[in-house]
Amino acid sequence: MVILKVGTEQEPEKHVEIVSERGVWGSGAYKIFAAKFLNKFSHKDVPHEPTDSNDPNFLGEISIDKEREKWEYKGTKLKIPELKKIVDFIFDYNAPDAVY
Repeated sequence: MVILKVGTEQEPEKHVEIVSERGVWGSGAYKIFAAKFLNKFSHKDVPHEPTDSNDPNFLGEISIDKEREKWEYKGTKLKIPELKKIVDFIFDYNAPDAVY
């Protein structure tokens, strides 16, 4: 899971959680959720990564094909500029060199 800020000049910024079900960032499906702020929780209360598309915070799903540089959004709650920021982040993502 990654939390990313997205927004447009006309609307306030949103914080979204990008969840990869495979755990690997590349081609595949990504679920997008409205982010819950972690600073409201103690380390014992941090919620698990969201996965349920019936969750009220679910914003849609993006299918990515990095090789063909194509993507498709299934949902209605995000605008094209917001989606473009999410897709650009996924296309450009490089995993850290080490596991922390």
